[in-house]
Amino acid sequence: MCSDPQEKDGFIFACRSCNECIATRRHGWVARAMAEKTDWPHTACIALTYSDETQQTRDGAAMFCYADVADFLKRLRQAARREAKRAKWDFVPSVRFLCAGEQGSRNGRCHWHLILYTNFDLTVLGQFRRSGVLVSHRRDMISEGKRKRRLNWSLWPHGFMTLQEPDQGGMAYVLSYCLKDQFTEEKSRDTMRHAKAENFATGLFRMSKRPAIGENFLMRKIESLLEKGACLPALKISIPDFKGYWQPSGSFRKKLLWCLVALNKRILWTTGAPAPQWSSLIASCSENHADLEVLLGPQIEQDETGLDWQIAVRGRETAEAQRLGAIRRECGRAVPCGRCLNALSDSQLAALRIDRRWQEDLEGEPYAAYFPTAGTPDFKNRSHPTGGGVNPLCGRRGEADIAKAFPRTGA
Repeated sequence: MCSDPQEKDGFIFACRSCNECIATRRHGWVARAMAEKTDWPHTACIALTYSDETQQTRDGAAMFCYADVADFLKRLRQAARREAKRAKWDFVPSVRFLCAGEQGSRNGRCHWHLILYTNFDLTVLGQFRRSGVLVSHRRDMISEGKRKRRLNWSLWPHGFMTLQEPDQGGMAYVLSYCLKDQFTEEKSRDTMRHAKAENFATGLFRMSKRPAIGENFLMRKIESLLEKGACLPALKISIPDFKGYWQPSGSFRKKLLWCLVALNKRILWTTGAPAPQWSSLIASCSENHADLEVLLGPQIEQDETGLDWQIAVRGRETAEAQRLGAIRRECGRAVPCGRCLNALSDSQLAALRIDRRWQEDLEGEPYAAYFPTAGTPDFKNRSHPTGGGVNPLCGRRGEADIAKAFPRTGA
């Protein structure tokens, strides 16, 4: 809880500069990082430093040059695609990241701390050397505890790097640097960190944003609650391997609240009663006016025998029919959608006579585009593999919505 709350226009706000606020912000980011980890088979914490060998690396150590990190991520993705093609991976390599830049308190040298989320093992890409000797075994690359193993990685030509397995403590260590924008002399006044404020006044924080870090975990949680026909009793979310609870804040909190409102309305339309534990959720937010404003909204009594009620019921039925129709159009096509095609191997795509081509968006992020193999019919002119129903390669087969949209073939 904030030790110096601020009041404006009748509302109470956290100061965002006291020790309690900074600890809360760091706890939230660690929770989001651990939530994101549940989506990926491989997660690694790495540190990237600069040497004094060239003028370019000396400049990189003197000031934050995020372009070096962006180039590193681009090389990493390109190397992953080459390895996927060589080793014939049956998945599309993907990389997401959290990046915190730090100026060292001793010499003021800039370096980078990253958390990388991938669906492949980083250690199979490029060459790792230690004291000039090639390192090939993964156990010889991983730093343990305070024992750092400095490595030269061909994908980071500016200096040495260290690689660590992530846990909650490792995540907290990396993400402690994301708060340095708050460690200024002004914001640190009257706190225990005031004496060191100038040493910790510089930092840079970047991350993957589409979707936001931890958002997929949050959406899966909502889907799981919908399947169970229940809602959260409070805005506290449990995360695997994370001690404590995640209490989303800011835009994440508002998004979660709106999702819970939509979930409760769907359960109310289906069962005629609010979701179980909905009253507990309302009670847990009783002291937060902004939360209650989203959860409760305008309450209007409905006459179930009146015309307005019948129009509302017909509107819900029409909306459901339109939603299922959109699913039938998306998942009942002759060729699966891009999300399902991303999960197919190159050999499976070749059997479907589909080519995968890598392209880049306006921000340089790579994405896969799909085209019919030369000499084959366009996607719209292809016949359905089973004559109708859900596509056999659809990744959503077995979901409740698929079973509703395709009652004969959606199981």
